[in-house]
Amino acid sequence: MNGGSLMDESSQRNWFPVIVVGLTFCLAFAFYAKFHGEDVSSWFRARPTETERVVVPTVTEDEYKAAVMSIFATFDVAPNPPSAKKAYDSLILLHVPATMQQFHIDCVIALGKLAAGGPQNLDDAADARERFDAMHLQYPWFTL
Repeated sequence: MNGGSLMDESSQRNWFPVIVVGLTFCLAFAFYAKFHGEDVSSWFRARPTETERVVVPTVTEDEYKAAVMSIFATFDVAPNPPSAKKAYDSLILLHVPATMQQFHIDCVIALGKLAAGGPQNLDDAADARERFDAMHLQYPWFTL
């Protein structure tokens, strides 16, 4: 009888370290999930199908140039905040090819200065005009 009870106690003691290690891993995973939630939640999220993915249209450099020139065709060069704001908003919505990203950023900054400054702040208007002149030297296709 004593032999049977010793066997039961030893088998229970053998499972205790396994249970502790398992609970430790669960706790470690919970902490990891808490502090790196986006990484862990992506493991359990279903991958989007082809129809659910957002397709960004590719734009060629020529198409981008034509779109920019059409925006600036209606743009009033004088420090006119409504005209600059409209051109700024239109320019922001364009898809930009990789080769034209620096031009796009420069153009947005210059238009932003015109839209924010207006006739009251002539320093911003002068700075924007200098930026446009510099862009025209670097990109001869760009005219105002």
